[in-house]
Amino acid sequence: MKRFIELIISKRVVINVLFAIFLIAGLNSFMSSPVQNMPPVDIGKVFIYTVYYGASPEDVEALVTTKIEDALDGLENVEYIQSSSMRNVSSTEIKFIDDSDYKKLYDELRLRILNIKNDLPAEVDEPHFIYIDTEEFLPVIAVNIAGDQSNKTLEMLAEELKTDLRKIPEVESVSKSGAFSEEFHVALSSKQLRKHGVSFYEAAKAIELANTKIPAGIFSKNGTEYMLDTGTRFSSQDSLLNAVVRKDGDGNFIRVRDLTVYAGMSHRDPDTLVSVNGESTVQLIVKKLRMGDSASIANAVRKASEEFERVHKDEGISIVYTQDSTLEINDSVRVLGGNMLMGIILVVLILWMALGFRNAVLTSVGIPFSILFAVMINSFFGYSINTITIFAFVLISGIIVDDSVIIVENIYRHLQNGKKIKDAVRDGTAEIFLPVTSSAVTTILAFVPMFIMTGSTGDFFAFIPLTVIFALTASLLEALIILPVHYLEWGPKNVKEHKEDNHAHVSGGIFGFFWRAYSRIVTVLLNNSIKTLLGMTVVFWVAIGILVLSATGIVPLIKVKFFPDSYYRYHVTVELPTGTPVQITDRIIKDYSKYIISKGQGEAVSASGYAGFFEDQDYVRHRGHYYGSIIVTLPKANEQDFKNIKDNDVALYLDYLRQDLIRYAENNYEKWGVKPEVNLFGENTGPPVGKDVNVRVTANTVEVATQAADEVLAYLKANDETKELQELQDNRAKPQTALKIKAIDDQVRRFGLDNTYVTAVASGALSGMYAGKYRTTDEEVDLKVKLSKRYDIYNPTGEGIVAPEDILMVPVVEDDKRPVYMGDVLSIEYDTEPNVLRRYNGKPAITVTANIPKGGNLSSGRVQNLVKTHFADISDRYPGVVIAFGGEFEETQRAFSSLFIAFIIAVLGIYLVLTAQFNDYFQPMLILSAIAFAIIGVVYGMFITRSTFTIQSFIAVVGLAGVAVNDSLILIDFMNVRRKEGMELREAVMSACSQRMRPVLITTVTTMLGLLPMAIGFPNKSVEWSSMATAFTSGLASATILTLLIIPAEYELLERMRIWINNKRSKRNL
Repeated sequence: MKRFIELIISKRVVINVLFAIFLIAGLNSFMSSPVQNMPPVDIGKVFIYTVYYGASPEDVEALVTTKIEDALDGLENVEYIQSSSMRNVSSTEIKFIDDSDYKKLYDELRLRILNIKNDLPAEVDEPHFIYIDTEEFLPVIAVNIAGDQSNKTLEMLAEELKTDLRKIPEVESVSKSGAFSEEFHVALSSKQLRKHGVSFYEAAKAIELANTKIPAGIFSKNGTEYMLDTGTRFSSQDSLLNAVVRKDGDGNFIRVRDLTVYAGMSHRDPDTLVSVNGESTVQLIVKKLRMGDSASIANAVRKASEEFERVHKDEGISIVYTQDSTLEINDSVRVLGGNMLMGIILVVLILWMALGFRNAVLTSVGIPFSILFAVMINSFFGYSINTITIFAFVLISGIIVDDSVIIVENIYRHLQNGKKIKDAVRDGTAEIFLPVTSSAVTTILAFVPMFIMTGSTGDFFAFIPLTVIFALTASLLEALIILPVHYLEWGPKNVKEHKEDNHAHVSGGIFGFFWRAYSRIVTVLLNNSIKTLLGMTVVFWVAIGILVLSATGIVPLIKVKFFPDSYYRYHVTVELPTGTPVQITDRIIKDYSKYIISKGQGEAVSASGYAGFFEDQDYVRHRGHYYGSIIVTLPKANEQDFKNIKDNDVALYLDYLRQDLIRYAENNYEKWGVKPEVNLFGENTGPPVGKDVNVRVTANTVEVATQAADEVLAYLKANDETKELQELQDNRAKPQTALKIKAIDDQVRRFGLDNTYVTAVASGALSGMYAGKYRTTDEEVDLKVKLSKRYDIYNPTGEGIVAPEDILMVPVVEDDKRPVYMGDVLSIEYDTEPNVLRRYNGKPAITVTANIPKGGNLSSGRVQNLVKTHFADISDRYPGVVIAFGGEFEETQRAFSSLFIAFIIAVLGIYLVLTAQFNDYFQPMLILSAIAFAIIGVVYGMFITRSTFTIQSFIAVVGLAGVAVNDSLILIDFMNVRRKEGMELREAVMSACSQRMRPVLITTVTTMLGLLPMAIGFPNKSVEWSSMATAFTSGLASATILTLLIIPAEYELLERMRIWINNKRSKRNL
């Protein structure tokens, strides 16, 4: 190995040139890599929305939803199919099994659904497919154009701005929301229809026939071809009003104008109304290409929008930005970047104090080199810089100097023993070349198995091991190849020499103090090695017991949560009584938005309101005029000012706000006339996991599922541990009023009509009938014929229908004696129907959900354990009933299971590397005991501080498996070397301890200092990543201390046993 180091030193010019090339390439990659909030992740879900206008939930389920489910039966790698059948709409959610070929399955799914299009009723619209990934539900930014102008004016302005935004590089799409669909409306007078004996259908059909263009081909005459243009398309109000309906009894023409109250431009009845900060708006949602730079796109969007606002300043519009992803990006860079910089500064300072200025600088060079090298490799593979990769750099900011610290410290020790610098570099590097390589490989091996984490969670966190592996590889190459060259050229020239003694380098200063205390403690433990190991075994298994009991929810000694409560936005969802018009929902949403914004910039930056739907915590959209939602953007962390909330804790603030919004609804009951059901949840910065508590009840019938769900709800409300649950509710169907139009069969036959005709006429009279297109100056719009209503804003006559029963006096058809009125052939009845029918894998399902308030030890796992235990006999009492658990518990179990497998694989991989190096079965086991020491630190640290064990904490444990063994590996390697040199067992142990104490302490302190700012939240606190930093630092501190104290006792006990066994064998052989 010395020859290899000599070769490296002799080629120092080439090494320095390569070093410079990598630095420049890394800097270039850093400047050019796209910046994103989250890495692009496929969720593995598809939503199918199918519109069957006019159909009841039962008809939608029977004629649409069931056929879609049947078409998907047998599709491979489907985890579940969940469907909702509402009036007019079928919604089907398909979740693929994690890590299957999502794109291929999506293509097959589309093909299957399109193949059954002819099996669906003819009135069913084309199914709409939505493939879910993070790019779908996380836009770059939304631009809202608000003002006092009409919706048409705002829509025209938005269309103009949309054209500019689409020109921005890397923008994939700009979608428009909140704009009304224009229509030309013809409002007929029921009074005039009766007067002239004209049926609504006859008038509508006459308008349609007069408004028809028929392609007729070509006519040839005398060698010339003439294009045939037949029919006409209405393009003016007069041409439409002059259209003939028919002749009256006197032979006079009855024209459309004789029957009409109003004819002019209007808009389709909206299903969705959009607002911002309580004002009506048209919203432009900007989405980027998969590898587009969110920051640059958002900045370009803002620049274009500001210029647009300047140009149109006289029109009284305002531009409001919402769903701005750069809020998370900038905050992540500020928090993570600030903590990383602080950590690096602390690392350099401690190296300076321990090894001197030159040694500190030479060691610290590896930090920027490794980070830039990792950025370069990430960029080469097309990966972005995002929150995950930035945290990975924070995580390794202290680890990547470990190899350099060990090599520099060893070279420095050789210098202190009087060697020339070239000899010290050669001998110091060669001596620990293999141990350092093994140490780096074991660390890398600990992170590699993280790639087996499944699903969107695995894809989300995959950038941590990826970035760590790239950086650690660069760190190893820099420490073994580049560092020796740099040390030879720029290493310390004047070194205070010590006598060549095993303990000379720790004889003075702070390390001398540590050595004197440490040597006494180790001596005591060596003299009581069996008791020491028994005590540590008990401590370890108690820690495992605490972790298992907490994770399974049996005894919540540590609170376990999938992802920390970290929010940049929160959602307020509103559900009003079924049948509430969307305009009333919009008014309530606007009032709520104004109330939230009135709390000041310290509590809310913007509030995007939507009437007509809301999205839940799984990003599933629930549609209905009585649904509404508000997406509120919180201020930046350093600008938040939540009144009376300790430490501006966002989770505590949302708990308070939830109750405040409920009180607001109660205070405005008289004003609104309805009391909304209000829910609130934070939009987490991690992968979507659903509500904290999600108990799914499936049965063979809706009635049985309802009974079982009632019992679950009652239990959760009565149990002492679960009484604190918030927003405890289920999603069972609620009754809504339906208008049943029934044909009177005898009367229909009497007048020579048919049931379909009279019910279709009645339906058209109430909701309108489309009669072709109307041509405006720049486009064609739908032409709709309807009965005028008394309170239509454009109705100056004050006449028109008020109630559905009013259509009973509208003619259906002309008879010999008198017109036949609708009341003669049909009846109108009021009835109730469920607003939604839900199924899970083809069976009726009801889901009970709740959120867990901030504070306390209650976890989703504990709730699951309580419910599972209490309802163990549910299938006996309700045959066919199955209770399953989703939401956070399901995601936690799935992620923790895959991480546990990753942990086992990491340990086995490390063991194999160690057996290859040591050629021994048992010494690698001693080295691996450092992992147990790390687990002890993580568990007891969280138990004592009452911290929450999250998926980040588990990732920290897996990563610690590689880092924790580094110290014990090199310590035992030195013990073996000293034994081979002829030292007695105890002397070899103490010699290795003295020689490795300093580098072990330095590497541990540097690693901990790299993460300490993140763990304690200085200078900036990161809620989502502090738990991982805390787990890592506490586990590493525990592993280091116990490695220095316990490994010597383990090693000596093992070697004594071997000596005893060898002696026994020798005597036996004699």
